[in-house]
Amino acid sequence: MRTLSIFSLALVAASCTVTVPRQPPRLAISMKLNATATATATTTAAATTTATGGATGGATVHTAGHVEVPVPPAPPPPPPVPVAIQGAEVVEFFGIPLEGAEDVVFVLDCSGSMDDLAQGAIAQVQVAPPPTDAPPAADAPPSPPDATAPAPVPTEPPPAPRAPRKIDIAQAELVDALRQLPAGTRMNVIFFNTDLDAFAPSLVPLQEAGREGLVAFVSEQVATGRTALVPAMRTAFLMNARRIVLLSDGLGNVGGDSSVLLRDAREAMRGSVRIDTIGLGRDQDAALLGALASESGGLYQPL
Repeated sequence: MRTLSIFSLALVAASCTVTVPRQPPRLAISMKLNATATATATTTAAATTTATGGATGGATVHTAGHVEVPVPPAPPPPPPVPVAIQGAEVVEFFGIPLEGAEDVVFVLDCSGSMDDLAQGAIAQVQVAPPPTDAPPAADAPPSPPDATAPAPVPTEPPPAPRAPRKIDIAQAELVDALRQLPAGTRMNVIFFNTDLDAFAPSLVPLQEAGREGLVAFVSEQVATGRTALVPAMRTAFLMNARRIVLLSDGLGNVGGDSSVLLRDAREAMRGSVRIDTIGLGRDQDAALLGALASESGGLYQPL
């Protein structure tokens, strides 16, 4: 019985065929990468990557992401350009254009040195002559001749017109600007010598009904005393105007020097105030006036 079993197993083994499967072919995959980056105005770019299998049953993979592309800052606006002192097509003050100024404070020196005669380019600025006595009315009857009156004595010719002073030209230029500024402009005027004289304690809207009162305030100023430049500018800074126009012909000698004013001005510039400056004559503080204008984006007019 044992011999038969072994024999039967041998027959079964001889009749069986064993097939060994072949090694499957290697899977060949070709990768195709496409990467694109497109910058947009929001500084965000989209990048996509695609992988495609070339064999049967290949796989496709998509990935998406954002790439921050820095956008260069916008170029700064062009620097302001002066216009003609006389005959300009826009409102101006000594060639500094005031068009578009929504609020502005004029700060003018009326110290004793402003009583000096104007020289150079500003001496050519036309100033209205002072008013004279009104002539007699045309319909008034002529006075009868006086037979006992002595013969008239020949008189000397009238003196030549007096050359304008610096204060005369400054007042004339400011009056011209104030008459042209549009109604509604928030503004103020500060004159300084040893003391300060402001038209109002804060910015006020320019109104047609009050325009001549403002002109009268400017015209009645007298050049005398010292130069309280620093206190005058501090007062202007406290009014929070976006434009300050400063006119001076000398060095500040009351309330602080140029270093104090520069410190105060740089603090005010953090609030984006623009300071335009006009310097009259040879004694003007050119370094200070130039720094105030250039650092705040304003104009400096040395005259």
